[in-house]
Amino acid sequence: MECDSIGSFRKLLRHTRVDVVLTRHRLADGYADDVAAAVLESGSPTPPKIIVLLAPGVLPTIEARLVRLGSDCVLHDPVRVEVLLEYLARYRRAPSRARATTRPAREQKILHFAGGRVLLVDRQWQNGKRITRLTPREISLIETLLQSEGTAVTYHNLFSDILSRRFRGDTANLRVLLGLLDTSARKIGIDLRSWVEVIPKLGYRYRRPATPAKSPRPKARRALPAAA
Repeated sequence: MECDSIGSFRKLLRHTRVDVVLTRHRLADGYADDVAAAVLESGSPTPPKIIVLLAPGVLPTIEARLVRLGSDCVLHDPVRVEVLLEYLARYRRAPSRARATTRPAREQKILHFAGGRVLLVDRQWQNGKRITRLTPREISLIETLLQSEGTAVTYHNLFSDILSRRFRGDTANLRVLLGLLDTSARKIGIDLRSWVEVIPKLGYRYRRPATPAKSPRPKARRALPAAA
């Protein structure tokens, strides 16, 4: 799976098991240092192996720092494909670096979304006593919308953060995903369309539905004077 930003890579680590990470040292929005930091922050008991590709002329001090930060392999351009494939094959079948015999309990994280509660670890969406289970991509969509509450999230950002690829004009995949989330919402009695606005040719916006204005109380009529 390809990630075109550090942000999308961090989200991938939350919901997907990754065995090997292949990255260049210099990225569009950061460096391989940020990739190693994201792996460390994920707290995974089975962290992925990290292979870094360095451009010609990179100083040995940078290579040493990458190893110190947790990179398992550092290769220099021009990279020999045969060597790279051997590293990939070895790391994919290598035993986990984690030495703990028991997996530590993961702290439950809760998001408040569309009037319900989303339990990230259990991938559950709760509304009162109603519960439904979400897919990893549904959770990614919820997280992305919450992070930009009140402002529009463009299709370019949605594709990058959720689908880990570039937007090329076709919104079909996102429409299917939003429809899937809408189905999950209806299962627990939530009207998702009152919370998520589809902005044509731009993207989606998450905002709290407007509270209907209270109608004024009718004025009490004065009693007519009794006839004389």
